[in-house]
Amino acid sequence: MKKKIKNVIKFCIFISLVSLPFITITQILGMETFLDSFENPSYYICLQDKDNSLGLNTKNEEYLIIQKSSHPEFNIKKSDSIIYCKNDGDIACNKVYNINNIGAIKIYYTTGENDFVSQPIYESQIIGKVITVVDSNIWNFFSIRIWDVSIHNLNLRTVLAKN
Repeated sequence: MKKKIKNVIKFCIFISLVSLPFITITQILGMETFLDSFENPSYYICLQDKDNSLGLNTKNEEYLIIQKSSHPEFNIKKSDSIIYCKNDGDIACNKVYNINNIGAIKIYYTTGENDFVSQPIYESQIIGKVITVVDSNIWNFFSIRIWDVSIHNLNLRTVLAKN
């Protein structure tokens, strides 16, 4: 009887340890985005912003969770941070401060470096929007990598699909 109880306790501890990275990433992304990332894994990517190369004014080596613009429910609102291709071919990331519609064409205006207004951005230039910026520490790195591997390499859809 003691051996069974000991095995059950070990199993519970094992399950708790395995689920901790998923609990962490759920807190970081939010439940809706977390579940959507498993349903639509090709629309989510994780980038590491080394030395603030994207211009987000983040600390060194933070992680950006990005929803691609090809997502069926993709929409941009004021104050969202977007990643886009500039006219010279470089990639930049800025916060949207105004959206204008000219007919069916949407034009986004962002704040540039030092909060100056940058050039207008068209929908065709947008790569995606930043869902969240995650601090770089060992636990977040571990949690993000587990999440990234699980959404892109595990086919959970077939396991959870109803026949």
